[in-house]
Amino acid sequence: MNPLLEKLRADQNAYGLFVDMNSALVTRSLANIGMDFVFIDQQHGLIDSNNVDHMITPLIGTDCTPIVRVATNDDGLIMGALDRGALGVVCPLVNSAEEAKKFVQALRYPPEGGRSWGPMKPGLYYGSNYTQKANANIMAIAQIETKQAVENLDEILSTDGLDAILVGPNDLGFTYGNHPMSMPEDQAVRDAIKLIAATCCKNNVYAGIHCGDTAMAKEMIEWGYQFMSIGTDFGYLTGFAQNVLEEMKR
Repeated sequence: MNPLLEKLRADQNAYGLFVDMNSALVTRSLANIGMDFVFIDQQHGLIDSNNVDHMITPLIGTDCTPIVRVATNDDGLIMGALDRGALGVVCPLVNSAEEAKKFVQALRYPPEGGRSWGPMKPGLYYGSNYTQKANANIMAIAQIETKQAVENLDEILSTDGLDAILVGPNDLGFTYGNHPMSMPEDQAVRDAIKLIAATCCKNNVYAGIHCGDTAMAKEMIEWGYQFMSIGTDFGYLTGFAQNVLEEMKR
């Protein structure tokens, strides 16, 4: 039911990217080329809840796992993303054990959580036994992206039902007093990123991180990270187009 989770449970690395543009064609194209997952971005992307639905639909039946990054730690947004067929949710700015618990509670059906029941589309997408499979197959991914979260890391990672974390290196470096950088240069931030991976391993939580390029992603594997979002659809579009234009003007 969740190809990304199956891959991580088999100790295999997984790769995807953030989708910021409202396009079902983009998500299906990424599935076709073999991406393991896409993060459909409601926090910084141009995507509302209705758009999430049509962006997930082309991924059904593929090996590309649809995951939604909600805008905030809000029960309605989390449950709504799941009822539209997301097989995981990234919750931004999780800074404490209390916030992690609130997030997981909204993601899990009782008795593990307090998710409201009404899975019309997931039942169509994933079968009549979706409800019985949901808690074991939907990924709860807390975003660690502040100095406060690093200070509370052990408590956050001990949250029952938390599957994974995603490091946001730009915001993490920002909270250490630096300008946002996808690969921070500040040694304190780099040490924090290494500490997060090691602490995830200790707590049996999957470690993920957003990377600006493949060089960073390969380094993060060496640091102990297991899944990486590498770039964004908008970034690839504009970056490639800019390179083409510059090449033509030479």
